[in-house]
Amino acid sequence: MTKTGNFLFFLSFLFCGFFAHAAGTTVQSSVDRNEMGVGDTFTLTVSVVSTDDVDVQDPRIPDLDGFDLLNNWQSTAVAQKLVNTSKGMQFETQRRKEFHYMLSAKRQGTLSVSSFEVVVNGKVFRTQPIVIKVGSQGSGGQLKKRPSQMPGMPGSEDPFEAMDQAEEEIFNQLLRQRQRLLQQQMGQAPDENFPSAATGLPEAAFRSLPTNPNEAFFISVEVDKTEVYEGEQVTVNWYIYTRGQMETLDRLKFPSLRGFWKEIIEEVPSIQFTEEIVNGIPWKKALLASHALFPIKAGTAVIDEYKIKSRVRLPSQGLGGFYGRPYEYTKSSARVDIKVKPLPVEGRPSDYTGAVGQFEVHASVENNTVPVNQPVSLKVRFEGAGNAKLIDLPALNLPAGLEQYDTKSESKFFKNGRSYKEFEVLVIPRQEGDLTIPALSVSMFDPQSKKYYTKSTQPISLKIVNNPNAPVGSSSRMAEAGKPAAKPTVAENRLPDPVMVWEPATQASVLYRPWLWAVVYGGILLGLLAKAQREFGWGRRRRTLKELVQKRYKQVDSALSKNDYRKVGVEMTNIFYVILGEVAGEGGASQEIERLLALMPPSLRRDHGDEIAKNFEIFQTMSFAPEEMLGSLKDTATMKSNVERAKKVISSVISAVEVK
Repeated sequence: MTKTGNFLFFLSFLFCGFFAHAAGTTVQSSVDRNEMGVGDTFTLTVSVVSTDDVDVQDPRIPDLDGFDLLNNWQSTAVAQKLVNTSKGMQFETQRRKEFHYMLSAKRQGTLSVSSFEVVVNGKVFRTQPIVIKVGSQGSGGQLKKRPSQMPGMPGSEDPFEAMDQAEEEIFNQLLRQRQRLLQQQMGQAPDENFPSAATGLPEAAFRSLPTNPNEAFFISVEVDKTEVYEGEQVTVNWYIYTRGQMETLDRLKFPSLRGFWKEIIEEVPSIQFTEEIVNGIPWKKALLASHALFPIKAGTAVIDEYKIKSRVRLPSQGLGGFYGRPYEYTKSSARVDIKVKPLPVEGRPSDYTGAVGQFEVHASVENNTVPVNQPVSLKVRFEGAGNAKLIDLPALNLPAGLEQYDTKSESKFFKNGRSYKEFEVLVIPRQEGDLTIPALSVSMFDPQSKKYYTKSTQPISLKIVNNPNAPVGSSSRMAEAGKPAAKPTVAENRLPDPVMVWEPATQASVLYRPWLWAVVYGGILLGLLAKAQREFGWGRRRRTLKELVQKRYKQVDSALSKNDYRKVGVEMTNIFYVILGEVAGEGGASQEIERLLALMPPSLRRDHGDEIAKNFEIFQTMSFAPEEMLGSLKDTATMKSNVERAKKVISSVISAVEVK
């Protein structure tokens, strides 16, 4: 007889009839082939698939006109997948029961296998008929042995042949592992004929693997390096190994990773299992998370535990391969110590910027011809292998006549370990003529060669031309202001230059009297003091940060109801200053936003810094930008969306601060 095996599970949809389904249960019939000769055999499979534990009766076999029934047997399988439910991510179990029938064609022609009837939980399901084409040429009833044979399948010459083959494969794996260990102990190189038992796994400096074959599941951690320099990348992967069927999975504790700058390579939303044999034991393995870590100071940094709780059904010890009762288990990954070496002091250049890795640096401007007093954007970009987010902008050696006004930056880390950081420096030329921004020299540290290296940009030439629209007070006017004003003559017949001619002080308006301004400023100061007393509660209980913010939210909501986008922008900008000033321990609006962000605790800056900067820029634009530049920012729906998003990040920061 022809042997059929596990490949039926994968070929069952190749030549299959239509299927019946209801309430999460499907019944279908399929064949492994539908063209053959007289006397050839084929296997017909009736599959019952359900997400529930249902009662399945044996199918009623129809009239097999034109076929001989040679044998029949059954098989069961259970599969799982992680799906998103109302209660969070949970495993969905799919149960499959299959009835296999080995048939042989008795005559030539186009034959049909009629419908099978299957009763599932008292409900009758019928499969669709399947058409079989039978030619004149066949094997004369001689059954061909197929490469994959199901253990215990009737008609097998040896019912335990496949089981013996599996045991032999496990034995060979153990033998290869033992051979490798013996060679390592004897100082020999591994034999290519005996590959590592962890073939296919990436090389790792530390890897924890399951040692107890009876464990329900195990959390493995893999680290590519355990000794690095400050700022050098450490890649860590967490895997889950299980022998049973996982019904739930709860992440109780994600590693806090203190002492590291963290970049996410992958955090899988849906767990996908693959098969892997460890120490001769088959396991199902799935990736939980993959991170790139960068230690921020020398010493010992610890990758702490990843803790998971799961309800698991383990295989029964008896025959049949069924799963027993579910039990809940809590497991944690191993802690891994990372030795962090300080960057070498010897040979460290004075222009070292904190970059660790292999980077290139480039500088550019949008236009080399610029009107005087017109801002120009100078961009300095670092890009390469490593964490560019840790790089600081070195001091710029700008020529005389070129004034640095403002600096902002953006950065991104990619999954392949490369990153970039681009600084945009706003500079303003204050005099006409040719200027040259000299080459920028930057030193970085390469952890592979353990040496510092230097990269330089190209010099940038600028041509500063006259600006007819330059505001009063430009460099040309300022240059003339140093000269004594010439008294206009009647022959010139023109009005005096208002910039150069001033009225005598004795003819000044009453508004220029000092005592009047003293009174005005004094009144303003008293008003500010009174408002500060109301806002900050001087002389009474100090309001919490949450109370202060809630009070300001009322003003924001009032402005939203009136569609006053300017006031919304101003009030939200002030709220961010209050929050950052409190977190950084500095005054609010007296500091630049970039400085306040830099003074935040590293954990808060890592988790919320980018989102704060984006929101602040939106509301600052709403506060001061010309109306024609705002676009959709002043729409009511957009304003409400931006405010709600900002409130979420503000709430997260307040919660973190008040916990401390």
